Amino acid sequence: MEEKQSKEFFWKTYEKLPEDLKEAIFSETNNQAINTICSRLKLTEEQTSLVAKYTGRTLMGLLPLEELPITLELELNVDESIANQIIKDLNYALFRHLRVSLNKIYSEDYFSNIPLPPLPPKEEKKDTKIEKGGIIENRPQEQKPPILEQKKPTTYEKVDPYKETL
Repeated sequence: MEEKQSKEFFWKTYEKLPEDLKEAIFSETNNQAINTICSRLKLTEEQTSLVAKYTGRTLMGLLPLEELPITLELELNVDESIANQIIKDLNYALFRHLRVSLNKIYSEDYFSNIPLPPLPPKEEKKDTKIEKGGIIENRPQEQKPPILEQKKPTTYEKVDPYKETL
């Protein structure tokens, strides 16, 4: 069900894109450019696949270009310098030709009329039964620690016996 919703959201988003971005997402030339960049940096096939995935998300307006370097660094588990080199090469090979359309789709209201898929319902936590010495107790699964009240400093209204007189 969730996969169907994400595919539906993908295609609705794709349909709203400018033509040059639509072509760029499925372009064989861009795919070869990504493979060339990744092979030059000695990335694995899995890492290359992730670079293509996040590049596609950027081209669709789902991942801002400013967030792509840190996303690649974390997802690929590579050094910052390698992630920055990937971005530099992607900018030269792909993004510089699409800068006008990318700026257009990253404007605040470009995708405002595309309905977002509904979030999956949250499951309620059920009580767990804990057996102690033949007695079954019901306890909530998650017990939050009690909030400790901060005590106000007490002031002595009486004479303090330890206070020195001047």
